[in-house]
Amino acid sequence: LSQFSEEFKNMGSKRIIVDSSFPEETKVAFINGTDIEHFEVDTSSSKKQLKGNIYLAKVGRVEPSLQSAFVDFGGNKQGFLPFNEINDDYFKIPESDKNNLLKENLNEDIVEDYYSVSKNKKSSSRNKVPKFKKYRIQEVIKKNQIMLIQVVKDERGGKGASLTTFLSLAGKYCVLMPNKPLGIKISKRILNFEERKKLKKNVSNCNLPKEMGLIVRTASKDCSEKDIKNDFDYVLGIWKTIKENTINSLAPSLIHNDSNIVKKFIRDSNIEEYKEINIEGKATYDNAKKYMKRLMPNQVKKIREYQNEKMPIMEYYELEEKISSIYDTKVNLKSGGYLIINPTEALTAIDINSGKSTKERNVEETALKTNLEAVDEICRQIRIRNIAGLIIVDFIDMEVFKNRIFVERRLKDSLRYDRAKCQISKISRFGLLEISRQRIGPSLVETTMEDTLISGIKCTLRSASSSVAKLFKKLEYLNIPKNVSEIHILLYKTLEEYIAKNSKKFIKLIEKKFKIKIKLIKDNAIAPPFFIIKGIELNNKKRKTIIIYDDLPKSLDTEANVKKNKLSSKTTKKKQLAKDQINKKSRSNIKKKDVDSNKNSPSTIQPSI
Repeated sequence: LSQFSEEFKNMGSKRIIVDSSFPEETKVAFINGTDIEHFEVDTSSSKKQLKGNIYLAKVGRVEPSLQSAFVDFGGNKQGFLPFNEINDDYFKIPESDKNNLLKENLNEDIVEDYYSVSKNKKSSSRNKVPKFKKYRIQEVIKKNQIMLIQVVKDERGGKGASLTTFLSLAGKYCVLMPNKPLGIKISKRILNFEERKKLKKNVSNCNLPKEMGLIVRTASKDCSEKDIKNDFDYVLGIWKTIKENTINSLAPSLIHNDSNIVKKFIRDSNIEEYKEINIEGKATYDNAKKYMKRLMPNQVKKIREYQNEKMPIMEYYELEEKISSIYDTKVNLKSGGYLIINPTEALTAIDINSGKSTKERNVEETALKTNLEAVDEICRQIRIRNIAGLIIVDFIDMEVFKNRIFVERRLKDSLRYDRAKCQISKISRFGLLEISRQRIGPSLVETTMEDTLISGIKCTLRSASSSVAKLFKKLEYLNIPKNVSEIHILLYKTLEEYIAKNSKKFIKLIEKKFKIKIKLIKDNAIAPPFFIIKGIELNNKKRKTIIIYDDLPKSLDTEANVKKNKLSSKTTKKKQLAKDQINKKSRSNIKKKDVDSNKNSPSTIQPSI
């Protein structure tokens, strides 16, 4: 703990904080001092991320009207596979057309490998694009056909996942396309000609097979030839493992898992920028260290295991309240203004209000200052919440055209460092601006929230797995008074059912650790993720109930909060009486001292001049 506290004094350093102490939820916070720059969550619920995973799948049905197929890969719903995302190797050409092709001296090998042939010998009249490219999907793809597919987009609402048969295997410095002969390509973000030339030379020594493609990532900008070669061998090894697993599997089944949140941030983040990676959770720490050793051996020393039995890692770094505020629709600005963020099914609406910001000389200056401050906070919020798709921002009206340009430029500069690609429109005469942000993963709302009915009203609340993880974290580090012999946890019925079904072992471990009984009590007046922990004290064989922890927000006028307020008012009165008694005693002591000092002092005192 002392070692952590000494290093934490340097508040300007960047760190990655990982909380994976419970299998229900893994949190990853990218911080600069105590400010959160990026935040990701992975839960064990039905909304588990699938993007990047590779499956052996079976065609469920072919839809001619959409020119696509619906594929069963083992997910909650069948995935959507467009015709243009199907590799030609899966085409089942009619026998009559095969015979016609043979008559034209085109054998099956040329048909299957026409890409590489046509690119190497473009001038040859024989190597034309085969006629089966003009077919419709129902003529070349059949029901129950087996395919190796990869998830491109996760399931959203009523929509299934988007799929492709053109696989891509990402490493730290390169991306391998095992069934797409693109050759060697360099990332467009590397603009320096000499750097691109150097990278192409380094990659040329990797002996890339002709039927594959390789894209060199932006992270390889300053790496050596040896680093790129090691990374290429790593992704090539993954492809060999995938082929072996495919042969020994039956559809539908998972072949390669690429959705692990810890592996993703190690692979896709610029680790060199961060001072350390602190991980709470032994299993995740071991896996992260092993993965880092394989990808970046020189950065392994940055991974450290957090070990502190008195305080969870997020509380130690003062992040718990900041993470909780991410779920709020209202975001306060330093000037007194605020944002209202409302996600809908089609888009996300962000409204800017001046609020208490009234320090400027006139309305126009107030609007400009609030809008500029709001721009920085909006860019930060869409990164933290991972908001994607169409974002509509309602700015405070500005009459001066030059001020609108200032705001637009500020927004472009702030979004320049976003990992997701963004497109920005201009501010309209109604004060609206549109942002289109690339979807690089599920948003925080999709990952940790779910729709439910409470008293017949449709609400969006924290998911059961996320709420239970929050409760378990509090139980593990709970300070229980000595006289308490039993704990009652008041929580919503879905949470009680989830714990009874999935987490009985953890409750038993807590009971054994504190040598205390734990009882779960359903209380439908407490919505997830909130809960109340009560303790039962035994004093002279009398049972007394005390509140150990109350997670309810102060704004809720519930019965528990009323009782809590009564208790707090009683305690404050008692404390005030005790203080008054102490003050009386101290005053009387002071008076006695003054009397004694007067007795011992001489009768006449010479005034000082």
